[in-house]
Amino acid sequence: MKIDLHVHAKERSACSIASEKEHIESAIRFGLDGLVFTDHNKISSEEHIADLNKKYSPFRIYSGIEITIKDKGEDILVIGINDSILEEKNWSYEELYTYVKKNSGFIALAHPYRYKDHVNVDIENYIPDAIEIHSTNIGKDDEQNIKKLAKKLKTRLINNSDGHDSRHVGIYYNELNYTPKDNAELVEILKTGKYKYSSSIYRIKMFNEEVRKKEEIIRKLIKEGKDREFYRKLTGNWEGEFDRVAMGKSYEI
Repeated sequence: MKIDLHVHAKERSACSIASEKEHIESAIRFGLDGLVFTDHNKISSEEHIADLNKKYSPFRIYSGIEITIKDKGEDILVIGINDSILEEKNWSYEELYTYVKKNSGFIALAHPYRYKDHVNVDIENYIPDAIEIHSTNIGKDDEQNIKKLAKKLKTRLINNSDGHDSRHVGIYYNELNYTPKDNAELVEILKTGKYKYSSSIYRIKMFNEEVRKKEEIIRKLIKEGKDREFYRKLTGNWEGEFDRVAMGKSYEI
């Protein structure tokens, strides 16, 4: 089974430009067998996920959430727990980790090192089930640091799109050994490492061509003394792209 574990739909994530329908239809077109909606601090109800699975069968949809750890600048993926407390509580990483483990969920660190050279939560004492190694929000500059971190912690790696645009869903994905019948079985597969991660080389090339054009504009604006807000107003693009270039990093993946 080919699955993207990190996708954002505009129904719940304001930063996404693609609807559930657009993401799912795009994923099917790109040859995926399933995806997980991991919206920002929002979780889909079990009933809604069941309706989506009925509508798009045999394609499979699972529920998750991406939780931002306040004042820490880290984002955490949680899969396998469908409880409104996940979106209602202001979590510390330690509290979230303990809750996820107690409730047999899957927890992963999303796009580390994006804007800094360290991880700003205690993952050495609270080791996640996995760390994201590739996505459209992980530049190639950070790949080796992520691999070293995962090796040090003896934890697994996962590969996802972090898709906010339906053109990007499944650009990176994970190949599971079999199709999980529900969230619990998906968690079991991920925790036991019964998968490998893969990608679309052609789509990565196309993505990077767009990135290079954006970064040329950003470097020009920086020389002119313009800031991230000017970039957003000029292009309509996300300010994070400007921030990465200002740091001396690239968003090429």
